[in-house]
Amino acid sequence: MREILFRGKRKIDNRWIEGNFITDEQELSKAYIGYLFGVDDDGTVHDTDVTEVDPETVCQWTGLTDKKGRKIFEGDIVKVLYTNGQEDGGDVTEVKYSEKSASFSPWDWEYDCDGCDLYFHIKEIEIVGNAFDKE
Repeated sequence: MREILFRGKRKIDNRWIEGNFITDEQELSKAYIGYLFGVDDDGTVHDTDVTEVDPETVCQWTGLTDKKGRKIFEGDIVKVLYTNGQEDGGDVTEVKYSEKSASFSPWDWEYDCDGCDLYFHIKEIEIVGNAFDKE
């Protein structure tokens, strides 16, 4: 089974938290990240760990990790190095979801795909920041 994971910045202290994305059907403007614990066969939940997050910071995990083993989420700023001899330091760009390609990518597939073949020549990817934390 494929792991589906989200992250967001907690409202109470602005720290990142990972888990399942949960919405409040009564207040759709609010977002939560959390887990359920101790679920019986009949669906009865015994415990939860749910925290409100800033909805603008909710990002999905791409299913990939960088060269250091860190999970790459949409909104991460990554440095991409290629195996095709490109030695200019690589591209530094934000990972986004593309409706056109139905995938997460550090390239903007929506407009220009002249360099799309580079995707298949990636040597390594390293997270160097994210679109939400200004350092």
